Amino acid sequence: MNVSVYSREAIEFIIAAGNFPKNTAVISFYDPAIKRIDEDYSHVDYSGVCNTVFYSELDDLDLDVLRRKGYTYDTYFPEAPDIAAFIYRAYDIGMNIICQCEYGQSRSAGCAAAILEYFYQNGISVFANYNYYPNQVVFHKIYDALVKINPAYCNKYHSSKLSTGIEALLLKQSLEKNDCYHSLEEAYFRLCHGIAKVNVSLHIDNAKVCHGKSMGEHNVGVKTIFKYYDKEIPLIIYMPKIIKYIKSDNQEYYLGTIGASIARFRRPHASVSFDILGIMEQDEFKKPVIDRAIITNIKVAPK
Repeated sequence: MNVSVYSREAIEFIIAAGNFPKNTAVISFYDPAIKRIDEDYSHVDYSGVCNTVFYSELDDLDLDVLRRKGYTYDTYFPEAPDIAAFIYRAYDIGMNIICQCEYGQSRSAGCAAAILEYFYQNGISVFANYNYYPNQVVFHKIYDALVKINPAYCNKYHSSKLSTGIEALLLKQSLEKNDCYHSLEEAYFRLCHGIAKVNVSLHIDNAKVCHGKSMGEHNVGVKTIFKYYDKEIPLIIYMPKIIKYIKSDNQEYYLGTIGASIARFRRPHASVSFDILGIMEQDEFKKPVIDRAIITNIKVAPK
């Protein structure tokens, strides 16, 4: 299924030129705000070219202004479940989907991102495109509605590859080829939007040693910070039970779950870098963690 984003101007040009694509359904957003000041304003007229259209009269609002406009998250965009059902019907009969709004940047982009993320785990491609400014409320509402209709769909491919043991991680070639993510931002995006466990292959720099009662008497981990939009997100990586020996600046270090761990050297400012192939998920506090991993090329730089 191809999913594309259009503005009113662009799609009306295509319709006028007689080039509207065959086998294509449309989700068309239009503005109640414009309708209130221009009595002649209406949605795009697809009647001559497409009979599979969902029209949605929806204000383009961000989460932080919903309340000022008289909405809550729950009352804004009540058509999301119906749009999700419409998307499923189009998908089931093999149709492509056009998402269209006034400028082709916000509501339509958020809708397209939700479809791509749900079916193909590729919604990040829309968010990463500077031509779009996806409405995140539209994205979440449609994505959540799709998951509610069929929560197994978006996870069935991933869950078929993830097991509880480290042996799953040894399938490095398979993971790299199929569903392994190479940035923390990409992996965290998927954790936030319905994927319970995500395979990652990363290089981590400047992680800091952390330990404490919550990690067990001998467990040790490292903490790193990454940016997700305008937020700083902490990630804890628990060192596996495979022991690693390091020698740096004539200091001996051990990473692992035995008595002689890096934590016992009382060097809380040590900076750790390494390569990691592991499974990233969220803990009970919705914080990202990696606790099953293969870790190589470890370097410790005491400060």
